[in-house]
Order: sequence, then C-alpha cells, then structure tokens
Amino acid sequence: MGNLTIIGNDKPVIGKQEMYSVSTINGWMNPLQPIKNPLQVPQAHWEVMVQTKTGWRKGGSDKEGQMVPYIFGQKSLFHKGIKIIVRQGEDYGELIVHPQRAKEPKITRVELLDANYKPIPKGKKLSYKDTIIARAYCVEMFEMNIAFTLWEDDAQGEGHNPTINALNKINPVPVLSRVNEKGMAEAVFRLPFYTMAVLIANARTASGDKSEGATHEYYVTADVVSKHIQKASPNVNVVNPTYNPEPPRKRQVPKGDTPTPAKPKTPPAPEKPKPKPDGNSAKFPVTTGGKKSDDPQGKILSAEFVDGKGNKLHSSKVGATVIMKITAKDMKNKKVTVKIWEEDNIKWTNDKIFEKDYELLYDKNFIWVVLTKNMFIEGNDGGSDSSRQDYFIEVIHNDISVNSAVMPVSIDATPTEVESGNSATMVKEPKQGKTLSSCICKEQYKDLIWGEKVSCEFRKKVIQIAKRLGKDPNLLMAGMALETGKTFSPTAGKKTSYVGLIQFGDSAAESVGTTRADLLKMTAIQQLDYVEKYLAKKKDKINTLTDFYLSILMPVDVGRGNQPNHVVFDNQYPLAYKKNGKLTDLSKSRHYGYRQNPTFLHEEGEKKRYENGGKKEYDGEGKTYIWEIEKSISNFYEEGKAHKVKTFECQKSQEQKIQPTLEKGVWNVIITEKYTGSKCTHKEKTPIRNNCRRGKMEVYDHSGKIVFTIKDCLLEGIAGEDRMITDSDAPFGIYQIASSPFIMGSSSGKKRTTYGPNPRLAFEPIKGTGDEADKSGRSAIRIHGGRQETETFEPRKNPDLLRTKGCIRIWDSEAKQFYDWWVEYHKNNPNVKPGKLTLKK
Repeated sequence: MGNLTIIGNDKPVIGKQEMYSVSTINGWMNPLQPIKNPLQVPQAHWEVMVQTKTGWRKGGSDKEGQMVPYIFGQKSLFHKGIKIIVRQGEDYGELIVHPQRAKEPKITRVELLDANYKPIPKGKKLSYKDTIIARAYCVEMFEMNIAFTLWEDDAQGEGHNPTINALNKINPVPVLSRVNEKGMAEAVFRLPFYTMAVLIANARTASGDKSEGATHEYYVTADVVSKHIQKASPNVNVVNPTYNPEPPRKRQVPKGDTPTPAKPKTPPAPEKPKPKPDGNSAKFPVTTGGKKSDDPQGKILSAEFVDGKGNKLHSSKVGATVIMKITAKDMKNKKVTVKIWEEDNIKWTNDKIFEKDYELLYDKNFIWVVLTKNMFIEGNDGGSDSSRQDYFIEVIHNDISVNSAVMPVSIDATPTEVESGNSATMVKEPKQGKTLSSCICKEQYKDLIWGEKVSCEFRKKVIQIAKRLGKDPNLLMAGMALETGKTFSPTAGKKTSYVGLIQFGDSAAESVGTTRADLLKMTAIQQLDYVEKYLAKKKDKINTLTDFYLSILMPVDVGRGNQPNHVVFDNQYPLAYKKNGKLTDLSKSRHYGYRQNPTFLHEEGEKKRYENGGKKEYDGEGKTYIWEIEKSISNFYEEGKAHKVKTFECQKSQEQKIQPTLEKGVWNVIITEKYTGSKCTHKEKTPIRNNCRRGKMEVYDHSGKIVFTIKDCLLEGIAGEDRMITDSDAPFGIYQIASSPFIMGSSSGKKRTTYGPNPRLAFEPIKGTGDEADKSGRSAIRIHGGRQETETFEPRKNPDLLRTKGCIRIWDSEAKQFYDWWVEYHKNNPNVKPGKLTLKK
C-alpha cells in the first residue's frame, strides 16, 4: 500500500471553496517501484470524516476525481476534528483540516422555497394564494438577526435596482429571523396576507412598459440588522389578477369623408435591453479587474486564458490568438455555453463580446480564441475602455442561475399543493368519518415487486435510490432478485468471486471505493449505497428493462437492450492479458460469463449440452444473446409481482403489543423491547445509532408469577437493524427454550471473551408460526454476557453492553444471577420443563 499526499489548504475559511488534489509521495523515490501508466491509475475516492466524543464518523457526501472542491460550512467549527481521506486503489492518504472563521460575516445567498420547503423552479408562475419561504445562508452570523423584505421588481431584466424599486416594498415592517447554528435563517411570506401586494405591484411599471402585464415579479432581500450586509434573492413571477390585455385600438372615420391614404410610418424598433451575465453561472477573471464567481454546482472548476505552454495569461493584445482553458468535473461530453464579457468598473456594466457553444470532451479542455478588433470595439463604452479593457469568462451549463429566481405570480396559476404534514401554511385535519392510516410501509412502499423478501426500510431505500436515478424501482428489485437467487442477501455468493446484492466483483467493488471483503461485512441497507453508486455511472444510457439489468451484469453493453441478437457472452471469446499477466476485465467477462450464468441458457438443447459438458467446466461453443437475458430478467420481473408485501411491519407491531399468553406448567421468559431515545454509542467498530434498542427481561415460573427480572439488556446485532439477516438485531417472535436450557460457560479462551464466564440460555425459533423469528430462518440466538473483561480476564474499566452477532447481551453479574436462579428453581421443581421465550414490542 502506497502513501498519498493531499495537496490543499489545511486551514480553509468557512464559506469559501477550496480545491484539493492528490499525488503519490513514495512512488517516485523508490527505484524498484514500477512507474504506473496514468491511464491505468484508479479513480481517487474522497470522503470527509468528523471527530465526535465517541470517535470518527462520516460527514458529508463522497467525491471522486484527482481534484475535488470542498466548502466547509458554519457547523464545521463545532466538530472536535475534521479530516479529508482519499483512497486510490490500495493507496491511502489523509489531511487534517482546521476550518477558520471568516474574517467578515456575510450572507452567501438567498433561496426561495414553496410551502413544501422545495426550491421554486426558475420561471414557475405562482398564485396569490401561495406561500413563499425565503432562506438565507450565512457565514459567521450565529444568533444574529436577519431582516427579510419582499419586493415587487420594476427594474428591467433580472437585476434589482434599489432606486427604481424604492416604493415597491410589500411588507413595511421586515420579517425578523435569527441565524441558527447551521448558518441559516428563514422567513415565511403568505401572499394572501399581503392584500395590498397587487395594488403596489400595479402602481409602478418598468421603464418603457405600459402596464405590469400578466405577471408580477417578486424578490426577497435579507439584511443584517446590526450591520449593513444585504443579499437579494432571484425574482419569482406571480400572476397579476387584475391584468386584462389591452384591446386593439380602432379609429372611427366620419361618414361621407374619404381619408387620403397616408404613407405608413415604420415605428421605431424598441430598444433591446442590454444582455447581462447569468447570475448563477461560473465566472472567472482573465484580467486583474475581471469578475469572479464560483460555480454553485462545483462542476466548472476554472476558466482562464493560457499561452502555448499552459501558463496563465494576465494580459494580451488585440489580434492575438489565445487558448481558453476550462477545467471541469463530471462534465465529459456535456455541452456548455462560453461567453466572454468586458466589465466596466466605473459604470458597473458588462458588454458581451463573445459567445459560443462547446462540448467538453475532457476534464481539462483547451479552446482557441482570437481576440479580434471587433470584440474590442463591442466592449468600448468610452473613457478608459478605449485603451484598456477587463475581461471575464462565463461558463453556463444546465441553465443554472446564481440569483434568486424571479417569481411569476398570477390569479389563474394553480396554487402549490401543500403536502400533508407540517408545512409553512397548514396542518390538514382529518375529515369526519375517515380514519387516517399511520402505516407508512403500507401507504408508500406496498407495491414494490419482491417486497415481501425485504424489510420496510429496504423497500424505502430502493424507492429513494430509483427516484434519484430516474428509474422504476421495480427494475432494481428484479435485478437484485436474479443476482441473489431471490434471497436479497448482502452475503450472496460469499464463497465465489462475486458477492452481494448485485454480485460485485473486485473491479466493480473498487470502482465504487470499497472491496468484496468490506461489502460482505455490510448490511443490505448499507450495501444499497454502493449499489446506487455503481448504477449511477450508466443511468443515462438505460432505456429498457434489459439495459437496467445489463448495468449490473455487463455495463459495457448498456444501451444495447433493444438489440436482441447482440452477443453478451461467448464461451470461445479470446482471452487477453495485461502486462502484469492478469486477464483484461472485458475478455474475462465475455469468455467466462457464459458458463457462470446458466440461467440465460434458453436456446433449444443448450442447457443439456452445457450440463453434459461439465457445467462450469464446459469449454465448447456457446453464446448468450440479449434476447436470452431479456427473457430471464422479464421472468423475474413477472414472478416478483406475486411476492409483493402482504403483512406490514406496522401491523406486526400492533399485534406484538398484545400481552402473550403464558404456557401453564412450564417456566417462560418475556423480553419487551424498549428504545432509549438517545444515541447508542458502542466502542466496537459498528455504526452509531440515534436510538438505542434495549429490552427488559422477565422470567415467569410455572404458576405465572414473575420470579426474576433483568431491567436492561441489549437487542442490537453488529449487522444492523434488518432483523431478517444473520448477525443483525434479535427478531421479534416466539422461541422454544431448549430442554437443557443453559450452555455451560468457559473459564478461559475466546468463548469466555465472547460470552463471558457464565452459562448462556439457548432457544430456537418455532417453525410454522409465521412470525418474524420464523421467517428470518435464523438460529442459535442466545442470551449471554461477555465483552466486559480484558484479554487477561480482568474487569474492564467502565464496561458497556456491546453488540453481538445477533444474540441478546446482558451484564455478566446478571448472567450469573439468572443461572443461579435456574439451578435453585430446577432443584425445587425437577419436573417443570422450560417453556417459551417471547420477544415483543
């Protein structure tokens, strides 16, 4: 494993974007180290870790690339420590960063949201019945008051002119809001409340306009009460309820008069408004006085003029040919519009002197531009412009805009539908005679195919992933059903070269920043994050059900799902080798894919020939076509419709709240689940949970009397909260206690470390009950102590109940008391047998 060094500012200022890049520090100094081909170097995977009282945890989203941007927000100042980690194949590096307070408080931007707290799309028309929420993002302003004001905009274009709009203030008294610890402040504007808004909006018009037109444009300003800091939102359009289109004027000619035909006059062409740079685009100065504005999406990293050697140019001459260098991230084969503007720093205006569309083919793109005399003339407004001009480059992609959008508001626009639940406008009351269902699993996640095979949480996450990918979630379920043999187990294929929900191989795992070994340690819920990363790479080429499955099976063929005779696997495909002697991924997959996927053998006589030839040892002729894959995945899709969820977890919960019936004549155990409501922080390497799952254990004798109680036991497993998989939390249900109920403890060795020195209670799920324990197929769930001693079996300082591999953990002292109780009880009641153990809510 090599060491990587991260190049970048280890003392970033909050609110300011910083760039971080990676380089190898030991590869060049070691003469025995082979020099890597840059084309074969794996993608760098970045993540940020934050330190809390209980250790390091992940913070923020992952990034990929040799150079990535990071902006540390206000809340980063509250963490005990922050480090940036980069992995490149087997190489690793980290950089401890110490975010610094900004020297000056500032409002970075103002965003406009609808009543559901969703961003208002640019150009969307709102109704005067709607609610607008303004959110200000601030730096170094915690607990400071922000004054929000709603304005009607009469200035031409997208800019806001305070002089023109001075009389257009909608709310005379500003709405005050305090900046929270995350650097945000919000204000709610209910348009129905401002009954004078229409009159104010119609009172004045933009220069050159006869009326306000069909819509009014509104924007919001945010001011710091104690300091002169202001930030304006983009405009939004509100439909004008009083607007009536002016009918065409008719001239009446007196009877008997015949007018002399007049020569038609050509009306003067209306003066076109001067173009302005897009408020939300990336802008980069190419001269010392040029404008600077970062790309809010972080995709356009820089744009500059360079010479033939790649050195940045700070000045040039008319007639010179220069190279425009555009550095981007995740923009390969994407089109952008590039504009060059001349900026007048006295008049504060911009003159567009160049505009052209380009396709970015690489992360670093070089475009030749001639600085013509006409460009210089276009930028000349007189004065200093006649001898020297300042330029900046604007790069626009995906129609993004930095300024808050103009809101069109009208009387006939459909009001925004407010989602049920908490909102800025209302909380809906249930109608008389209707009972509201509280089962979200039944309401939102019930129609997913193969849904009965997975938990509610798993179904929820699949739907969220599919929404982000823009695909049908049933496609993902069908693909995982085929890959895991209908088990949906994260450990499927653990004894083979391909594992998990979509059968990750080494290369596929590495491409999303993990390994097969690490994937096998994850829960199904955790592994879905890596499934999403893998599928996102090809999402734009997925057109059919088969394409979706090909993105899992053979990504190189995604997009060929509509070519039935395309060959995906060929048992006689020639094998090719890399310089290191290993097979290339493509030839390995094409060649061995045929014999490793017998489920696609649909040609007549093909399966028999494959079986007679030794199955996976078969080396004869054989091909897998798109139509065969389509047939298989379609079968799984159709079969999955019969396996939609029928019993919902919320229904189970209601059933499990009922007090279980105690068997008479035997002794029984009842464990009642209870959540602490606080974080469950364990010292072993398992994720921190926000709500710790514990339990209370009560032992009943043969007469139904409580004879022994353990008030605190831990019900959590290291594999997570999906109780249907091995090593996860103990599942609900009824278990049969073994006839010899206790397994003897160990005085030394690994078993004593794991289970403690005392005997452990043995019980098994009862088959055929249909409860969660039965359906999980799990076994060997025990109640035991353990992990409360050192390796030399001395008591640990400040011990804790640590998670198990699916069992129930109790304190060692109470494990001894439990066993001692049973010894005494069995001595006095030798004919009373063990009964049931019930784990319930």
